[in-house]
Amino acid sequence: MHFFCSPLVRSRLAVALLALPLTVQSFVSVPAAAGDELSVLLDQSDAPGDVESLLDELSFLKDQKIAVNLADIDDLLVLPFLSVPDARSIVEYRLSKGVIAGQADLDNIVGPDIASQIAPFLDFSLLKKGLPRDPVAVNGKWTTRWFQESPPRQGIVTGAYAGDNYKMYNRFQLTYGDIFISALQEKDTGEPDLDDFTSFSFNLSGRGLLRQLVAGNYAVTTGQGLLFGQSRYLSKGVQPTGVSLRKGGLKPYTSSAENGFMQGAGLVLGSGPLEMMFFYSNNPVDASVYDNVMTALRVSGYHRTESELLHRDNINEEVAGLSLHYRLDDGALQGSAGATVMGYGYGVPFDDAGVHESWYDAASFDVNLTAGSVHFFGEAALTGSERYLSWIAGAEFPLSASIESVIAVRDYHSRYFSPFAGAFAERADDAANEEGYYVGIQAKVLRNLQVGAYYDIFRFPELSRYYGLSSTGQEAKVFIVYRQKPSLRWDLLLQHQYKENAEKNDDEPTGYYSAVPYTSDRIRIDMTAKISRLLTLKTRGDYRMVTADYQTFRERYEGWLVYAQSNLASGPLSFKTRWTLFDTDGYDAAVYVYEDDLPQVFNLQSYYGRGTSAFALLSLKASPNVRLSGRVEKTWYSDRDAVGSGHDLRLSGSPGSYHLGCSLVF
Repeated sequence: MHFFCSPLVRSRLAVALLALPLTVQSFVSVPAAAGDELSVLLDQSDAPGDVESLLDELSFLKDQKIAVNLADIDDLLVLPFLSVPDARSIVEYRLSKGVIAGQADLDNIVGPDIASQIAPFLDFSLLKKGLPRDPVAVNGKWTTRWFQESPPRQGIVTGAYAGDNYKMYNRFQLTYGDIFISALQEKDTGEPDLDDFTSFSFNLSGRGLLRQLVAGNYAVTTGQGLLFGQSRYLSKGVQPTGVSLRKGGLKPYTSSAENGFMQGAGLVLGSGPLEMMFFYSNNPVDASVYDNVMTALRVSGYHRTESELLHRDNINEEVAGLSLHYRLDDGALQGSAGATVMGYGYGVPFDDAGVHESWYDAASFDVNLTAGSVHFFGEAALTGSERYLSWIAGAEFPLSASIESVIAVRDYHSRYFSPFAGAFAERADDAANEEGYYVGIQAKVLRNLQVGAYYDIFRFPELSRYYGLSSTGQEAKVFIVYRQKPSLRWDLLLQHQYKENAEKNDDEPTGYYSAVPYTSDRIRIDMTAKISRLLTLKTRGDYRMVTADYQTFRERYEGWLVYAQSNLASGPLSFKTRWTLFDTDGYDAAVYVYEDDLPQVFNLQSYYGRGTSAFALLSLKASPNVRLSGRVEKTWYSDRDAVGSGHDLRLSGSPGSYHLGCSLVF
């Protein structure tokens, strides 16, 4: 048994890891620089959403910065760090006091923490939208990454996977004024073709009547994502007041995720307050087809086995749509209202959409309005020949100068279907089969103390396809951030959830399904200490308890995790390393943790079982235009000799991986 896996050593190390920053902090104290709030944000949920697309969107915004002195509230709200009240404060300041000259002005408007987070994405000049700052300037970026696992998966060893044991990624981006071009290539582990996934996007914005033109791969988002929600990046549980979908429209698609995008062209035309969006897509997708009926879209994106390769791009998804919105800006009332209609088809009948051979159609109406200090949002959508209705409505408003709040109601029909939806939900991001009542608050209790919380009651009209009866659940979560001093920060998370799962009773001859209530409680505490100008230390303790109440007995699962991380930055060099101890009773008590990785990579690890884990991440800015990075990771399990299952089985109790990357800016 590995030395670090003995119970005595593990318990002593757990205490030492949590106490280390506090011990050092008692001797050294320096002001803290602005932390990486995005990593903190993404670490608030076990399933934060489409984070890779969010990282790509933020990278795009760093190149195509938002003109803060010309932007309206909707323009500013594309940033996940910014709340509606803060966006409104920026616009009101500009209207009443004039130009926002730089970050110092932002500090006075939204506070230094928010200002430091949004400043890299803002342009403080007074140039008109759509005009390049330098007519001859061309900016480009090339990023490449290589990833390998050790030992390899059994699918590679046995030949069940047609490819080799590595993952390769390349992306090229070019910006010239208001023109943006992106090309991407990715091959996953076990895939035989280097060009298994390729993507190209072209985006032109800010040309008078033609407000935007996209071609190639792009994403569509309208309203609250019930019809089109391909740019809903963050899911429920990440931000207490983060219910309303941020600004939608057309966006160039730069992610390596192999689903959730269009392929074709779209444009936005505008005249005064009226804006019209047209788009068309003809995109090959993976699908399961039986007896000339499409039974399911296959969204894993993997093409490794004979079956996966057989279903690769075997169906064409054709989509056409029109969205018409009217923008209001009369002082007292700001925002937009409009409608979207669309049709789509696959050439064969689709079981989930209602089996017929013609195109499927759908429509929605949405509002996004701000009146005074209250922000109203909502969308109602109809799909299917029976016109199944799903809708969501809510309001964001301040309870006081330091407390923001949101309330929302959702009712998603059990037969509603849109393959492009991205809705706010407990589990129904497809905007189907869920009802709910949500309330959330975010409060600045003191200058150095912030509290956020939400409570959500949800109901599934049908618990699952195997258990057709309804089910009700609830979730409450509390976030507390306390800055004890400029160099020491504490984060506390408390969570309680009650939800039923449909499980098969294998003890009965018929093997019937029943609803099993699961109650989950979680407590997590983080401590981040800025030890010096070069060194930051962070520790975490995370405990989770899950109880499952079966008809004749009760099962209880427990899991805990602690880690210590050090971040060292000196000039062009940065080095991060983390040591983790974990002990869980099984997958039901798994603990999810965000881990630092290469730039533009989101890494949410699921720890279950018993063992230790470590990673080291090195980044070097070799020149003003070149950055090199590398990451090595290894886990030592004390309760197993292999991890994974099936073709993904890895015959080792201490699996590891290696990740190398390079980015070139020109």
